Amino acid sequence: MSAVPVPPPAGRLAPALRRIGPVRLTLTAALLTGTVVLLGHDRAVRHAEACVSAFLVRRTWGPEARCLADNTLYRVDGVLAGHTVTIGCSAVVLLVPFVLVAALLLPVRRMPAVVTLGSLGVAAVVVATVNQLRLLTIATGIHLWGLERGYGVTHVLAGSIVSTVGIVLGGLTFLVLLTRGARAVGRG
Repeated sequence: MSAVPVPPPAGRLAPALRRIGPVRLTLTAALLTGTVVLLGHDRAVRHAEACVSAFLVRRTWGPEARCLADNTLYRVDGVLAGHTVTIGCSAVVLLVPFVLVAALLLPVRRMPAVVTLGSLGVAAVVVATVNQLRLLTIATGIHLWGLERGYGVTHVLAGSIVSTVGIVLGGLTFLVLLTRGARAVGRG
């Protein structure tokens, strides 16, 4: 009686990794690594988002808006006010589900890598843009109704609505581009 050796888990994994291919594995690893790096350097990302927010507030409400660290500061009725871009308010956190879906799709050879990454890029632009509109909505509420009332109404109510719309728009954009792109590449 002879025993058939069971290959170790690494031995079973190697053929699967070869089928995926080194380019797709590298793209998947780079995407996940890049996301972890962005999340790890969230202060720099939030600073950039606060500066974009300050630019939009300057264009909308006057020249005094500035960014300082992760804060967007401006004057309302002569008083320095503003809003802070926290990690929960950052577009990077909103994009994590999209990155995870893309990381699962990249190894699948039926889905072209360029379509997956392009769809993710467009969805990221949509989500980041809508997130900036959310921050502008908060600044607008503060300008119109004062710091306490304006922030309360726009951050909790309007901000949640705008964020939800942004995530839904980003998700729909991602799915539409994925499905249309895959079909176009399959036909071409």
